[in-house]
Amino acid sequence: MRHSVKPFMTAADPTIELLQRWHGGDPTALASLVELDRPWIEAKVRRLRGSLAQRHGETMDDFQDLMLRALQYAPRFVCANRRQFRGLLARMISNLITDKVRRANGAELDRPMADLSQSHLTLGQAVASSTNPADAAARQDDLAWMHLGMQFLDDEERELIWQRHFCERNFADIAADLQSSADAVRMRFHRTLLRLATLVHRLQQGQLDELLASDGEA
Repeated sequence: MRHSVKPFMTAADPTIELLQRWHGGDPTALASLVELDRPWIEAKVRRLRGSLAQRHGETMDDFQDLMLRALQYAPRFVCANRRQFRGLLARMISNLITDKVRRANGAELDRPMADLSQSHLTLGQAVASSTNPADAAARQDDLAWMHLGMQFLDDEERELIWQRHFCERNFADIAADLQSSADAVRMRFHRTLLRLATLVHRLQQGQLDELLASDGEA
Protein backbone atom coordinates (compact mmCIF):
# COMPACT_ATOMS: atom_id res chain seq x y z
CA MET A 1 0.00 0.00 0.00
CA ARG A 2 1.42 3.38 -0.93
CA HIS A 3 0.87 6.09 1.62
CA SER A 4 0.32 9.60 0.32
CA VAL A 5 2.71 12.36 1.30
CA LYS A 6 1.00 15.34 2.91
CA PRO A 7 3.15 18.45 3.31
CA PHE A 8 3.92 19.85 6.75
CA MET A 9 6.08 22.63 5.33
CA THR A 10 6.07 25.97 7.05
CA ALA A 11 8.05 29.11 6.30
CA ALA A 12 9.75 28.82 9.69
CA ASP A 13 10.95 25.25 9.13
CA PRO A 14 13.80 25.25 6.56
CA THR A 15 14.59 21.57 7.13
CA ILE A 16 11.12 20.43 6.14
CA GLU A 17 11.12 22.84 3.18
CA LEU A 18 14.39 21.32 1.92
CA LEU A 19 13.06 17.80 2.53
CA GLN A 20 9.98 18.56 0.45
CA ARG A 21 12.09 20.11 -2.32
CA TRP A 22 14.39 17.07 -2.44
CA HIS A 23 11.43 14.69 -2.62
CA GLY A 24 10.05 16.88 -5.37
CA GLY A 25 13.15 16.34 -7.50
CA ASP A 26 15.46 19.23 -6.57
CA PRO A 27 18.95 17.64 -6.39
CA THR A 28 20.50 20.69 -4.72
CA ALA A 29 18.16 20.40 -1.75
CA LEU A 30 19.84 17.23 -0.45
CA ALA A 31 23.26 18.89 -0.15
CA SER A 32 21.66 21.91 1.51
CA LEU A 33 19.79 19.65 3.91
CA VAL A 34 23.00 17.90 4.98
CA GLU A 35 24.85 21.19 5.35
CA LEU A 36 22.05 22.71 7.42
CA ASP A 37 21.51 19.89 9.90
CA ARG A 38 24.85 18.04 10.02
CA PRO A 39 26.28 20.00 13.00
CA TRP A 40 23.23 19.27 15.19
CA ILE A 41 23.02 15.63 14.13
CA GLU A 42 26.76 15.05 14.61
CA ALA A 43 26.61 16.52 18.12
CA LYS A 44 23.57 14.37 18.94
CA VAL A 45 25.20 11.19 17.64
CA ARG A 46 28.37 11.91 19.61
CA ARG A 47 26.23 12.17 22.75
CA LEU A 48 24.50 8.87 21.90
CA ARG A 49 27.63 6.99 20.74
CA GLY A 50 30.40 9.33 21.81
CA SER A 51 33.15 6.89 22.74
CA LEU A 52 32.30 4.57 19.86
CA ALA A 53 32.37 7.36 17.26
CA GLN A 54 35.57 8.83 18.66
CA ARG A 55 37.32 5.48 18.93
CA HIS A 56 36.67 4.72 15.27
CA GLY A 57 37.58 8.17 14.00
CA GLU A 58 34.27 9.38 12.62
CA THR A 59 35.17 12.71 11.00
CA MET A 60 32.97 15.49 9.66
CA ASP A 61 33.25 13.96 6.18
CA ASP A 62 32.24 10.57 7.59
CA PHE A 63 29.10 12.06 9.12
CA GLN A 64 28.25 13.76 5.83
CA ASP A 65 28.64 10.44 3.99
CA LEU A 66 26.49 8.64 6.56
CA MET A 67 23.78 11.29 6.30
CA LEU A 68 23.79 11.01 2.51
CA ARG A 69 23.66 7.21 2.72
CA ALA A 70 20.74 7.28 5.14
CA LEU A 71 18.78 9.83 3.13
CA GLN A 72 19.43 8.29 -0.27
CA TYR A 73 18.59 4.68 0.58
CA ALA A 74 16.05 5.09 3.37
CA PRO A 75 12.35 5.62 2.69
CA ARG A 76 11.57 9.19 1.72
CA PHE A 77 9.86 10.12 4.94
CA VAL A 78 8.11 13.38 5.74
CA CYS A 79 8.22 14.52 9.36
CA ALA A 80 5.98 16.98 11.14
CA ASN A 81 8.86 19.29 12.05
CA ARG A 82 12.61 19.80 12.12
CA ARG A 83 12.97 18.27 15.59
CA GLN A 84 11.45 14.98 14.41
CA PHE A 85 13.64 14.88 11.31
CA ARG A 86 16.82 15.54 13.25
CA GLY A 87 16.00 13.06 15.99
CA LEU A 88 15.14 10.27 13.56
CA LEU A 89 18.17 10.85 11.34
CA ALA A 90 20.47 11.00 14.38
CA ARG A 91 19.16 7.59 15.41
CA MET A 92 19.73 6.20 11.92
CA ILE A 93 23.32 7.53 11.84
CA SER A 94 23.97 6.18 15.33
CA ASN A 95 22.84 2.73 14.21
CA LEU A 96 24.93 2.89 11.04
CA ILE A 97 28.02 3.62 13.14
CA THR A 98 27.26 0.69 15.43
CA ASP A 99 26.73 -1.62 12.46
CA LYS A 100 29.95 -0.36 10.86
CA VAL A 101 31.87 -1.32 13.99
CA ARG A 102 30.18 -4.73 14.12
CA ARG A 103 31.28 -5.41 10.55
CA ALA A 104 34.89 -4.37 10.73
CA ASN A 105 35.51 -4.57 6.98
CA GLY A 106 32.49 -2.37 6.25
CA ALA A 107 31.51 -4.50 3.23
CA GLU A 108 27.87 -4.82 4.22
CA LEU A 109 27.50 -1.04 4.36
CA ASP A 110 28.24 -0.94 0.64
CA ARG A 111 25.28 -3.26 0.03
CA PRO A 112 22.17 -1.62 1.51
CA MET A 113 19.52 -4.15 2.53
CA ALA A 114 17.22 -2.50 -0.03
CA ASP A 115 16.88 0.71 -1.95
CA LEU A 116 13.79 2.10 -0.28
CA SER A 117 14.03 5.57 -1.75
CA GLN A 118 10.89 5.09 -3.83
CA SER A 119 8.76 4.59 -0.73
CA HIS A 120 7.13 7.74 0.62
CA LEU A 121 6.07 7.61 4.27
CA THR A 122 4.33 10.33 6.24
CA LEU A 123 5.31 10.46 9.91
CA GLY A 124 3.63 12.48 12.61
CA GLN A 125 0.10 11.42 11.71
CA ALA A 126 -1.78 8.13 11.79
CA VAL A 127 -1.96 6.00 8.67
CA ALA A 128 -3.56 2.66 7.94
CA SER A 129 -1.82 -0.16 9.79
CA SER A 130 0.06 -2.79 7.81
CA THR A 131 0.35 -6.48 8.47
CA ASN A 132 3.15 -8.23 10.35
CA PRO A 133 6.32 -6.60 8.98
CA ALA A 134 8.20 -9.84 8.36
CA ASP A 135 5.32 -11.38 6.38
CA ALA A 136 4.86 -8.18 4.36
CA ALA A 137 8.55 -7.53 3.65
CA ALA A 138 8.14 -8.26 -0.05
CA ARG A 139 5.96 -5.16 -0.40
CA GLN A 140 8.05 -2.04 -0.74
CA ASP A 141 6.20 0.27 1.63
CA ASP A 142 5.86 -2.36 4.34
CA LEU A 143 9.58 -3.06 4.08
CA ALA A 144 10.14 0.68 4.39
CA TRP A 145 8.11 0.82 7.63
CA MET A 146 10.09 -2.19 8.86
CA HIS A 147 13.35 -0.35 8.13
CA LEU A 148 12.25 2.64 10.19
CA GLY A 149 10.96 0.45 13.01
CA MET A 150 14.32 -1.29 13.23
CA GLN A 151 15.93 2.03 14.12
CA PHE A 152 14.27 1.74 17.54
CA LEU A 153 15.40 -1.80 18.31
CA ASP A 154 18.36 -2.50 20.57
CA ASP A 155 21.65 -3.17 18.77
CA GLU A 156 21.46 -6.90 19.44
CA GLU A 157 17.84 -7.10 18.30
CA ARG A 158 18.59 -5.23 15.10
CA GLU A 159 21.53 -7.53 14.40
CA LEU A 160 19.36 -10.61 14.95
CA ILE A 161 16.74 -9.37 12.47
CA TRP A 162 19.50 -8.55 10.00
CA GLN A 163 21.16 -11.96 10.27
CA ARG A 164 18.00 -14.05 10.14
CA HIS A 165 15.63 -12.09 7.93
CA PHE A 166 17.91 -10.26 5.50
CA CYS A 167 21.01 -12.49 5.41
CA GLU A 168 18.76 -15.58 5.68
CA ARG A 169 21.10 -17.38 8.06
CA ASN A 170 19.70 -20.37 9.93
CA PHE A 171 19.20 -20.35 13.68
CA ALA A 172 21.94 -22.92 14.29
CA ASP A 173 24.61 -20.75 12.63
CA ILE A 174 23.46 -17.62 14.45
CA ALA A 175 23.41 -19.55 17.72
CA ALA A 176 26.98 -20.74 17.16
CA ASP A 177 28.12 -17.12 16.81
CA LEU A 178 26.26 -16.17 19.98
CA GLN A 179 27.36 -19.29 21.89
CA SER A 180 23.72 -20.11 22.48
CA SER A 181 21.24 -22.78 21.41
CA ALA A 182 19.20 -22.69 18.21
CA ASP A 183 15.97 -22.90 20.21
CA ALA A 184 16.96 -19.92 22.39
CA VAL A 185 17.85 -17.83 19.33
CA ARG A 186 14.59 -18.82 17.61
CA MET A 187 12.55 -17.73 20.62
CA ARG A 188 14.46 -14.45 20.85
CA PHE A 189 13.97 -13.80 17.14
CA HIS A 190 10.20 -14.24 17.38
CA ARG A 191 10.03 -11.99 20.46
CA THR A 192 12.01 -9.38 18.53
CA LEU A 193 9.61 -9.64 15.59
CA LEU A 194 6.69 -8.96 17.91
CA ARG A 195 8.51 -5.95 19.33
CA LEU A 196 9.26 -4.72 15.81
CA ALA A 197 5.60 -5.10 14.84
CA THR A 198 4.65 -2.93 17.83
CA LEU A 199 7.21 -0.28 16.87
CA VAL A 200 5.95 -0.20 13.28
CA HIS A 201 2.37 0.17 14.52
CA ARG A 202 3.38 3.05 16.79
CA LEU A 203 5.15 4.82 13.92
CA GLN A 204 2.09 4.36 11.74
CA GLN A 205 -0.06 5.83 14.50
CA GLY A 206 2.00 9.02 14.58
CA GLN A 207 3.91 8.28 17.81
CA LEU A 208 7.37 9.29 16.56
CA ASP A 209 7.76 11.95 19.27
CA GLU A 210 7.19 9.36 21.99
CA LEU A 211 9.69 6.96 20.46
CA LEU A 212 12.33 9.68 20.14
CA ALA A 213 11.78 10.84 23.71
CA SER A 214 13.99 8.03 25.04
CA ASP A 215 16.98 9.74 23.39
CA GLY A 216 16.41 12.95 25.33
CA GLU A 217 15.76 16.44 24.06
CA ALA A 218 18.24 18.51 22.09
